[in-house]
Amino acid sequence: MKTVIFACVHNAGRSQMAAAWFNALADGSKARAVSAGTEPGERVHPEVLEAMREVGVDLAGSTPRKLTDDIARGAFMLVTMGCGEQCPVVPGLKRDDWPLEDPKGKPLERVREIRDDVKARVLELLQRHGWSRPPIRSARPEDRGAVEALLVAADLPTAGVAEHFETFFVAEEGARIVGAAGLEMHGGYALLRSVVVAPDAKRAGIGGTLTLHALAAARAVGAKAVYLLTTTAEAFFPRFGFEVIARTDVPPDVQASKEFQGACPASATVMRCAL
Repeated sequence: MKTVIFACVHNAGRSQMAAAWFNALADGSKARAVSAGTEPGERVHPEVLEAMREVGVDLAGSTPRKLTDDIARGAFMLVTMGCGEQCPVVPGLKRDDWPLEDPKGKPLERVREIRDDVKARVLELLQRHGWSRPPIRSARPEDRGAVEALLVAADLPTAGVAEHFETFFVAEEGARIVGAAGLEMHGGYALLRSVVVAPDAKRAGIGGTLTLHALAAARAVGAKAVYLLTTTAEAFFPRFGFEVIARTDVPPDVQASKEFQGACPASATVMRCAL
């Protein structure tokens, strides 16, 4: 397990985005990221919170912190954020510097551009060191048997999978499908379903990557919100912006889905992510 430190002065913008993207996209069994600053601010910049929330990454619970010897000890690499002479230095660590514009106080359109630049740099770093997760792609008809086998093994429902399989995503490792997630469109809303990962591929962050892909797809088609039902993963989804709601708050079109009409038990937790 390698640890990468993303650091700047205030740890309230660029370094927070970089660490969040890294942990959302890296194989968690190979590498992880932390972020810190030399003079940590009081909070993450609100424009950064909003830009990251738009792509399903919730930084609301993140707090800027100081770069200490304890954080640096045992780390593999330090990536600074283009803060010049103010950038932190940790002797003995591999070092890279990304010349990124500070998003503080910038219009949301510009913060989105910085966010996407950070993501591209993170993806390149992951690929360079072999820390990337298995690639995600749209499901093909011939994938359905493998996906349904994963669902059955995980004791998840398969009702409705065939009707909506064209909007499923799969994680593929070699020639083997190791994860899946489905998206059903109902009126102007989306239902996230069938997020599943093979037992021997867990703890690599595949479920999170699949969730991010599904949220991006829902946003791309103009969905107002994404809903889901879960009996075991209530603690997993809030990091992507989901919150628990009452079943009565679900739009009728979504309630008419097979998941809400009996495929999932009435005791399942209902969650919503506003887009």
